[in-house]
Amino acid sequence: MKNYKIIYLISFFSGFLSLSQEILWMRIISFAGMSVPQTFSFTLALFLVGISIGAIIGKKICKLRENLQLSNIGIIFFIAALVDLLLIVLVYFSFYFNGLILVLGSFVFISAMVRGIVFPMIHHVGANQVKTGAQISNVYFSNVFGSALAPLLISFVALDFLNTQQVYILICFLTLLISAICFNKKEFKFIIFLINMFVFFCLFLPEKLFYELSKNSYELNVYPEKIIENKHGFIQVYNSHGDQVVFGANVYDGKFNTDIFHNTNGIDRAYFLTTIRPKAKDALVIGLSTGSWVKVLSMMPSLEKITVIEINPAYHDLIKSDPAISRILKDRRIEIVFDDGRKWLKKNQNKKFDIVLMNTTWHWRAYGSNLLSQNFLHLIKSVLNENGVAFYNTTQSIDAFYTAKQVFPRVYKYKFFVLASSNQILLSEKDMITSLCELEDPLSKQKIFSGENQCILAKNEIMKNPLIPYEQIPAFPRKPELITDDNMITEFKYGKGI
Repeated sequence: MKNYKIIYLISFFSGFLSLSQEILWMRIISFAGMSVPQTFSFTLALFLVGISIGAIIGKKICKLRENLQLSNIGIIFFIAALVDLLLIVLVYFSFYFNGLILVLGSFVFISAMVRGIVFPMIHHVGANQVKTGAQISNVYFSNVFGSALAPLLISFVALDFLNTQQVYILICFLTLLISAICFNKKEFKFIIFLINMFVFFCLFLPEKLFYELSKNSYELNVYPEKIIENKHGFIQVYNSHGDQVVFGANVYDGKFNTDIFHNTNGIDRAYFLTTIRPKAKDALVIGLSTGSWVKVLSMMPSLEKITVIEINPAYHDLIKSDPAISRILKDRRIEIVFDDGRKWLKKNQNKKFDIVLMNTTWHWRAYGSNLLSQNFLHLIKSVLNENGVAFYNTTQSIDAFYTAKQVFPRVYKYKFFVLASSNQILLSEKDMITSLCELEDPLSKQKIFSGENQCILAKNEIMKNPLIPYEQIPAFPRKPELITDDNMITEFKYGKGI
């Protein structure tokens, strides 16, 4: 019965370290899979199967060796740490294979299987030390408590200070530390100590994992200039022919550009919006991204307040790196709030806006339906003034157009955007030119377009794509369906998939 309580610590870290690795593999596979929601179920299924098979192996070990010791558990922890280190190295070589997701999935299975071996052994050793029901319950509780604590400490704390590669190596370091605790012989402890010092040194190596995963995301064999990572996700920045291209979680997010005559990022859509409600006073922007769209809206002299809701504070830091866009941070009319768009809308139903803009992410990404659903659109409608407009990206989802029509009386298509309102929207080319000529830099008060001719050219750029009433949209390739928070059809039924 000597040191029988140490089994609780071992059980705790068995659950904590296993769930931590699952979270990190989920993050890696989600990134590689372009944030589609199916990566969650794919990773979870392989993890659970791996744990189950590992538990079966652990059970057989317990039957073969009745007199198991803590040192036997230490060997499994030691092997688990080495396997995980080997797997993260193999990730670097897996990018050259077709079916990357399947390769990464096999790594999840192997990692989970090795770690799954240890739990039956912990129960076996714990029951041998103290043969009571309370001992079994305490060992089990310790494991569950560790498993429950892992998502909180890893997802909300560790990943705000360290990147994924560092946290992964930290988990391997802790696994080796627990392995050393299980051994009594000093020579074993010393060997593990030396290995652990090497692993600890690896914590300070430059991040390579997600740079490799990002290598071909924008252009073949092109690495991002930088990657910003926090608990909310990843921001990749590429340089392409003088343009700074931004990806969010391995999916195209936008470019730093506000020049309508250098229309590489579809910025004409933002200028188009300035001509729809040129006398707007209050605007709500959900999603900051590069800040280019907010910059264009800020050129409207009539606007008194622009409220921007962004969930990831890293975009704020990213914008600081661009001299032109960063000027929005000095505009007193612009308030940037770091919050979830839906939560903020629910808390601020008393506020009203003339413009609500969402340059929504791809409809097939995880949580895409949260911004395209009928439920969310009702929230948007409730904060619009009588003549207010909602303008958001459908990313070619026909169901998004159909859903908008079920909420708003007037729905129009501009490129792949929905323009929705309670009132009819009429375009006058003369008024558009006037509106464009009124645009000015909010700080210097210098006009954006040097004269009427430039305003006309800008109008022509905008009008290359007509504003089409919903009733005149060409026939959809299939019957569109209503998007709700519950059915999530843009992500699953008609999503991209793995």
